[in-house]
Amino acid sequence: MYSTDRIDRFEAEASRAFAPLRMRASGDRPFHGAFTSTRVDQLVLTRIRADPVVVRRDPGVIASSDPDLIKVAWHVSGRAGVGQAGRQCLLTPGDLVVYETGRPYELPFWEPYDTVVAGVPSAMFGVHADLLRRRVALPVRADSGLRGIVSALFRGVASGLDEETGGAARHHLAAALVSLVCAAFADAPAEEAADPLARVRAYCLANLADPDLSVESVAAAHRMSARYLYKLCREQGFTLARWVRSERLARIRRDLADPLLADRSVSAIAARWGVLDAGHLGRMLRTEFGVTAREIRAESG
Repeated sequence: MYSTDRIDRFEAEASRAFAPLRMRASGDRPFHGAFTSTRVDQLVLTRIRADPVVVRRDPGVIASSDPDLIKVAWHVSGRAGVGQAGRQCLLTPGDLVVYETGRPYELPFWEPYDTVVAGVPSAMFGVHADLLRRRVALPVRADSGLRGIVSALFRGVASGLDEETGGAARHHLAAALVSLVCAAFADAPAEEAADPLARVRAYCLANLADPDLSVESVAAAHRMSARYLYKLCREQGFTLARWVRSERLARIRRDLADPLLADRSVSAIAARWGVLDAGHLGRMLRTEFGVTAREIRAESG
């Protein structure tokens, strides 16, 4: 745990945990802040408890070298707000909210507060990153149902991981957290639900294991012509076959790096994600990521 009575030190530690930001203490009382930070695979999960403060990520502190994070916050206590992308919202205990480091934001905390924040590289969300970026500063309740599971996971991980918890366990924990966050925000705004290409992508992600997945089969499943689907993709600067291949390769790479799957053959892992021609897999992985299946496994130990 890090604890300090100096706002400048607290600002420096918070910036180090995520990305550069600015803090200004509110009120006349002496400031005190404390947080614990845990790295879970590629993401950082931090519990922050502090006196009233205004947190800003202004244009002046945003640099191209900063990590591209989508921050998911579970608000525990204290009156607070989030402002980003022209929206302002108020948070109540039990809310889940997202905001991102790539754009300016402001977080006013008007009372002593307690919050749990996950800093997740946007790439971990895959195609869902765009949905989450459209949902910044739009909180959802997380006190029941599926979202209650999300908040329970946040609460459990924030209470501290055993330092002896192995890499494989942390890998799966991070994947579970990311998947649950995607599910918690899956009830997209009306304009997202009306987007046929969004429905196509969701269908493809659910059917990546099907080796016969193609433009023609996807178009038929959505009662449109292949020509119209090609047109939709072209308008978005998007090639469906290339995107499906990238999504499959990303999952194959993840599974190859998973120590719990070390006894499973490369061809079996590839087939699990709809790639039956394992002979060309090494070339595809090298083109996509610059490494072969053998190198991925060697790096994971």
